[in-house]
Amino acid sequence: MREFSTSVTSAEFRRLEEFLNALRTECEANMNPCSEFNSSEFESEFRSKLLTHHCFMGSPLFQESFDSAFIAACEHSGHTVEKAPEGCRFWDVAVDGRKISLKSSKAKSLKENRLHISKLTEAAWIQDCRTASKRRKATFALFNQYCVDVDAIIQLRYFHSTAMYELVEIPVDLFKRIFDVGLSSFQADGPTINIPVGKNPPDFTLKLDRSDAKITVANIDKAFCTVHGTWRLGKGV
Repeated sequence: MREFSTSVTSAEFRRLEEFLNALRTECEANMNPCSEFNSSEFESEFRSKLLTHHCFMGSPLFQESFDSAFIAACEHSGHTVEKAPEGCRFWDVAVDGRKISLKSSKAKSLKENRLHISKLTEAAWIQDCRTASKRRKATFALFNQYCVDVDAIIQLRYFHSTAMYELVEIPVDLFKRIFDVGLSSFQADGPTINIPVGKNPPDFTLKLDRSDAKITVANIDKAFCTVHGTWRLGKGV
């Protein structure tokens, strides 16, 4: 372990002390033994990033900060990592050749057994399509390309009530069920479609959000997903 010896100001010393205290915050980690990320190197690197943001900087790990933490943990634990090219539409990072879209959520309405992706991707064409056939054709084209380009979605979810982070993978193959949806389900300007149609509760719900020109995938059954790990912070954090 590298040792550091340097003079610091009193303010710098206080920050260093706060930072070390943050890194040593009580945090119970549980990794899925079947996960490709189940290693002490990945877990400790991800946990240190998580605690830095949550306890030192005072905000939950989220969005770009999550992306950075996940990529750093993959690199530190020996995975081959390739960041997506600038302007890449669907995926953020390739890990050992698998192209992954990174998402995060800290909404207070999170449900334990149902996942929600508020913005899978932008889709400006939603506002231009005026017929069910055009909406269906454009939706099929988008998800056909998405399923070709992306291997998985990994989402970090933060549950406020229990101070717990959950790293969960959503299989992209699940979206192929969209291709079974009939024309009548696309009649509305901004349709909300439970998939499979008629199943209650559905495997997931597809929403074509016309006001924000985006694709939302809601109500995803967690039974189809893989939880890679959880991090639960100590009481009072």
